[in-house]
Amino acid sequence: MLTKIKTATLMGVDGYPVTVETDLHNGMPGLNIVGLADMTIRESCQRIKPAIMNCGFRFPRERVTVNLVPAGKPKEGSHFDLPIALGIMMLGQENKELNDTAFLGEVSLDGTINPIRGALPLAICLRTAGVKNLVLPAANACEAAILKDINILPVSRLMEAAEYAMGTRVIAPYTGEEKRHEKKHEIDYAQVIGQESTKRAIMIGAAGNHGILMMGGPGCGKTMMAKRLPTILPELTYDEKLEITGIYSVAGLLSEKQPLISERPFRSPHHTITATGLIGGGGRPRPGELSLAHRGVLFLDELGEFESKAIDAMRQPIEDGIVHITRNFQDVIFPAQVMLVIAANPCKCGNLWDDRKLCTCTHQQLESHRRKLMGPFADRIDMHIKVGRVPKEQLTARGSGPCMSSAQMRDIVSAAREVQRLRYAGTGYTDNGTLDDHGIKRFCKLDENCSQLMNRAYDKLGLTLRGYNKILKMARTIADINGGEEIREEHIAEALLYRVDLEE
Repeated sequence: MLTKIKTATLMGVDGYPVTVETDLHNGMPGLNIVGLADMTIRESCQRIKPAIMNCGFRFPRERVTVNLVPAGKPKEGSHFDLPIALGIMMLGQENKELNDTAFLGEVSLDGTINPIRGALPLAICLRTAGVKNLVLPAANACEAAILKDINILPVSRLMEAAEYAMGTRVIAPYTGEEKRHEKKHEIDYAQVIGQESTKRAIMIGAAGNHGILMMGGPGCGKTMMAKRLPTILPELTYDEKLEITGIYSVAGLLSEKQPLISERPFRSPHHTITATGLIGGGGRPRPGELSLAHRGVLFLDELGEFESKAIDAMRQPIEDGIVHITRNFQDVIFPAQVMLVIAANPCKCGNLWDDRKLCTCTHQQLESHRRKLMGPFADRIDMHIKVGRVPKEQLTARGSGPCMSSAQMRDIVSAAREVQRLRYAGTGYTDNGTLDDHGIKRFCKLDENCSQLMNRAYDKLGLTLRGYNKILKMARTIADINGGEEIREEHIAEALLYRVDLEE
């Protein structure tokens, strides 16, 4: 006597299909689950038996064995409750054909189906496996309904799912419209007084997805400008919404009020965050701030206050665009393609560059601060810019001079991103910021004059090869903004302005 129910499990933010096989045979009464199940699944034995009995069904007095296929891969999650319970309830019953149907859900003792984490990535992997109908908690229906080619069947009680599986109930597919949260930005770059050169640098960074390190004294507007970055970024595509919503679903950050992430993320973790909180991990790996900012902005304010261990842990993920974690001989990969924006003071007290104030830092404090800001991590950031004080003339003349708004900057950024999308179609690159050495040689070709200018800059500025390549990528973005097919000397000259030596 055997039943088979389809479900899935997660590994990072990706899922793979699992078949729950349930068998009934003679022996001492009991429920045994095999197939590398985690503690959450093994504990389901204690939840499922009273839930089945509270629904009016008899729990078998024979020995029940549940096998999770494939047996050699680890499984985790309370969403296995529903398929396991249904497998037991369907033993010896006349059931409908369920080859194209899968089940997800956590079961309470009274038979209530509770919401689960990771519903969207689980639904995506089941859809890829050929599943046409997905039965899942009603609270997760809106989240999974973003998928266009799978029927989402919401249930609130175990009995509803059992009657559907046995063919005595019809569940109407979820038809609720996607909740759209039209976000009206109350902040705008037009509100920033002065700092037009810094705003230009930020616009270039957004157009090419280049990381930015802003260094300046307290109160010069670094944080204010960084927080306005989402107002100039292009809208998310359908695939990007799926990707980001899946990450937030795994992290347990979705709610009924916000079942879908439709805006580019902006994450600003506190400087006391640990390396694990920043890049992800843990006993059961969960995405960190770096992955929660995927396709958006990760803003690190006061970089000098972050732990050196946390900063160093970000080096490879920032360059590769992924976080690679190994736990229990299993590789977990979290996406981490972010626009990294960093704000920092020139020293611990912040007064090093201020002629009107006295720097109170000791030599040891200055050296410690510089090691964090000028080391290998900073070399991986494309743009290094100084942010100065706003002159008092601009304070008294606010609103009278030229000032770019977020809408104007967004139009320029979107046009440049579209140029890059067409250029890199089918190449594996998405924007200028993702170019590697091969991509730079192919798409950032220089004429003789540009090559000579870059060679002089390489010697004078003491650039590393990584820094040299980042200037070429910035020049490519500036050319895209200015509507040029070829990189010219003026593009490189401007790019050099955004790779200044912050120690000077």
